[in-house]
Order: sequence, then structure tokens, then C-alpha cells
Amino acid sequence: GDVVAPEYMARARALCDKHGLALHVDGARLWNAAAALGVPPRALLVGVDSASVCLSKGLGAPVGSVLVGSAEFVARAKFLRKAVGGSMRQGGVLAAAGPFPLKEDLPKP
Repeated sequence: GDVVAPEYMARARALCDKHGLALHVDGARLWNAAAALGVPPRALLVGVDSASVCLSKGLGAPVGSVLVGSAEFVARAKFLRKAVGGSMRQGGVLAAAGPFPLKEDLPKP
């Protein structure tokens, strides 16, 4: 995919607002895009309703993704994930590696 600048995201937000749509970002490579643009990752998520970000691409965690959005959105997503059988037994050991790169590898603000 292409790296998109915050200005592009602002135009996408305006388009979604015009048509009453929610704006979701697939941030699989959010960390790489932020580094390429020289901006903090949060700058690429300004104005979005939800995003999924990957902890293994660009951060080095063995696995893991994080879904962000409103509390209602995340609760609904968790419900739907379980409804279609998407969960992982005993994933805590793998999940424990997720916060490490967020705390240790990212530049401090």
C-alpha cells in the first residue's frame, strides 16, 4: 500500500462526513507510515472513527493487532468476532509480548 499523509486523511474524513459514513483505517503498517512521514502515529489517525493496528509489522512483536474506536464499537466487534468463532485459546502468553514494543521501541513524545 501507499503511505498517505494526514492531509489526505482530512479529505477522507470530510468525504465521510458529507455522506454520513464512518471512517476506518487499516493501520497494519501504521508504524512504518509514521516513520516514513516523520510524524507520530496518532497524527495518521486524527478524525478516524476506528482503526486496527498491527503489533508485529514494524514493531517486532511476534503476533497481535489492536482494534481502537469507541467503547460501543469495540464491544460490538468483540461480540461479532466470537459469534463467528474468532478467538484464540490461551493467547495470553503471545499477547504479553504486544505491549513491549509500544513501551520500548517507539520514540518518546
